[in-house]
Amino acid sequence: MAVRIDVPAFRDSVPAEVVAAADWLLSDGGVSDLEAVGGGARAVVRDGGIRFQPWVGVVDRALTGDCDCPDQSDDDDLCVHAVAVALAALDAEVKFAAQGRPHGADPIEPESADYVKAVRSLGPRHLADLVVEQALRDRLFATRLLGRAGMLAPVDESALAEFEAVVREMSAVTTGSRWEIADVEHAGQRLAAEVEILRARPVVPAMLDLVEQAIEAWDELAGHLIDAYYSRRIDPDEISEPLVGAYRDLCELLDLTPEEIADRLNRLLDCCQHDVVDVDPFAELLGEHADRVRRTRRW
Repeated sequence: MAVRIDVPAFRDSVPAEVVAAADWLLSDGGVSDLEAVGGGARAVVRDGGIRFQPWVGVVDRALTGDCDCPDQSDDDDLCVHAVAVALAALDAEVKFAAQGRPHGADPIEPESADYVKAVRSLGPRHLADLVVEQALRDRLFATRLLGRAGMLAPVDESALAEFEAVVREMSAVTTGSRWEIADVEHAGQRLAAEVEILRARPVVPAMLDLVEQAIEAWDELAGHLIDAYYSRRIDPDEISEPLVGAYRDLCELLDLTPEEIADRLNRLLDCCQHDVVDVDPFAELLGEHADRVRRTRRW
């Protein structure tokens, strides 16, 4: 059941200085990525170079905010970030449920409980040190960290060139005379890792071509792994599935038409000789074009 919130009354219930600061955030473009979630609304709020993600909704008949800023108190007062999200949501006519659920109120999975407890026990400086150390060791973690902070730029020409260089390097692991199946496995794992890092960045059309290159390179390598049935340590699908899954997700995120997806899949299938591309995950996106793609698939 949705509830109606009177905007003028809500503004009058909040201290004037808080409303003024919230209005400034809105007019300055500080509120973005507004979405309806948990029976309320959530958005990204950038304030003084810091990124917050407050949630607002009706809890126990009162409009309640949940924000990780220092100004968010445990009482009924809303911080400026929560007020800005509330005003943005009301302007966008987001429907508020009669009983919302803050986005941080979900139960903690048992396997995560110790880590959540440890994070909450650390001071900001110690936690920041750990995060930076991990980011320096793990490129995927670093990419996700920058993405969550809104500091990740779209893929540029240098990033495209770096990815293509990795694909060429991995494609060449079997060109010499002294290679082993472990080299093929490592190359496949590297391709999957690079595609995952690529997918963590803002999506652009050029990513489709790059992932196609990675899939074609893996198809060439997968033949060696298929032949080494008794000596390989990983199954070819352990590489194929994440590569093709990333490709499928990009097709959806880029809002390709069924015809465009079918044409791309047909070209990709023509280039792949070792059955690394499973078209079944694309069925929903292809619609009536699914059968046409399956008929062109090589077995």
